[in-house]
Amino acid sequence: MNKILIVDDSSDIRLLLSRTLKAAGYTVSEATDGDEVLAATLSYEPDMILLDVAMARVDGFKALVQLKQDPRSRNVPVIMVTAKGNPNDLETARTLGALDYINKPRAHGEVELRVQWALTAVAHQREQDRNRLAS
Repeated sequence: MNKILIVDDSSDIRLLLSRTLKAAGYTVSEATDGDEVLAATLSYEPDMILLDVAMARVDGFKALVQLKQDPRSRNVPVIMVTAKGNPNDLETARTLGALDYINKPRAHGEVELRVQWALTAVAHQREQDRNRLAS
């Protein structure tokens, strides 16, 4: 069972995402702000992180930079989640290392579909990397 870390300063959004992902068969943990993301990632060891962009203390982009700079967390795939819907944010997220970007509100089933896609894509890439190293 894959483990997902949800990082969002809105308790309502965390609850919604948590319920959605648990119903889809994932194990879920939560953090309330970007300043908690690295510690939560290192202790929980998630297979995927859903990271809100707009948070009060440390925004999602700064948190993403921390994750991607630390060798212990740089390979954990991150999907950014935001209500802003700014096209420049999508480019920023991908440039900083996010795998995907979900706008709130989302369509029914979108989160589960994107998480499954991302986990499958990452597993496929890791398998290709292992095969390349073995040959």
